[in-house]
Amino acid sequence: MLHGGNIYEDVTRKVKLDFSVNTNPYPYPESLEEGIKKSFEEIGRYPDLEQRELRKAIAVLEGVEEKQVLGGNGASELFLGIVNHLRPKKALLINPGFYGYRHVLTARGDCEIKDYYLHEKENFELKEDVISEIKKGADLLFLTNPNNPTGRCINEKLLIKIIECCKECGCAVVVDECFLRLSSDGVSVKKLINKYEGLFVVDAFTKLFAIPGIRAGYVISNERNISFIKKQLPEWNMSVMAQTAARLCCDILINTSYQKDSAGYIKKEREYVSKALSDMGYKVFDSDTDFILLKSEVNLYEELLKRKILIRDCSSFNGLGKGFYRLAIKNHEENKELLRVLMDF
Repeated sequence: MLHGGNIYEDVTRKVKLDFSVNTNPYPYPESLEEGIKKSFEEIGRYPDLEQRELRKAIAVLEGVEEKQVLGGNGASELFLGIVNHLRPKKALLINPGFYGYRHVLTARGDCEIKDYYLHEKENFELKEDVISEIKKGADLLFLTNPNNPTGRCINEKLLIKIIECCKECGCAVVVDECFLRLSSDGVSVKKLINKYEGLFVVDAFTKLFAIPGIRAGYVISNERNISFIKKQLPEWNMSVMAQTAARLCCDILINTSYQKDSAGYIKKEREYVSKALSDMGYKVFDSDTDFILLKSEVNLYEELLKRKILIRDCSSFNGLGKGFYRLAIKNHEENKELLRVLMDF
């Protein structure tokens, strides 16, 4: 299993509770669904090739220029576009980490991948020694803030030091902030794109609004970088529905307390679930976002699947192994049910 949300195989098709996919448990406003349905009226037309209204909406949301923004068919498409633009010969990945970065780098076929490992004894927290690894030579660094699967945000001072080091070393930096708005800690570096030429910040509405079926992400960088990334993507890379959904998400974030309410709800439920799991004897690692990493001698994946509950087996993550699992934070009733079942193990 390389990603959560895999409910299409025979063994997972009958799942009733899916804790493997990390989407926001806080309900999105009805206006979002209504607006998406209304966009069906536009499916007889091609989507805007230049994403004019979408880029304008994201620019207002993020406080950047429209030409510094580009929408994508989810964050994954943008990672590939960035890599194809930069054509790195050597890239540095943080482990454990999101598999998608390795996927796009491997797709290049000519990029050497260097691995930096977080340590369990340090609660998988990114440390300053990563800077020495950057100085050894790399063309590209992928950072996830917060990390997936650990859920830890990067210390702000360290994050700036890393970006500064990359600037000095001529190493581009991709910061994946797709879970940041769901977190109770961590800071965005989107406002730093004018200061650091090699900085690319990727975000998406998928996790925040729990709409993974509508692929809607975006990248923020300087105008020159954006123009080159655009050349690496299909011409009509976002459907009418996806562009409409993304614009509506921007409007909700600008005009309502949805993000604040979501982060508050997740924090409360995360603390509830983490404490309960710790009391049961599981090793639970600190998290700042809408999922937690834990360790167990019991094969939780198989045992929970027997009870039609799906979680993320993390044995496929570099730097982890057998016994590590990632649990999404869901709504209170679903969290209670998961904990009730786990009490039997």
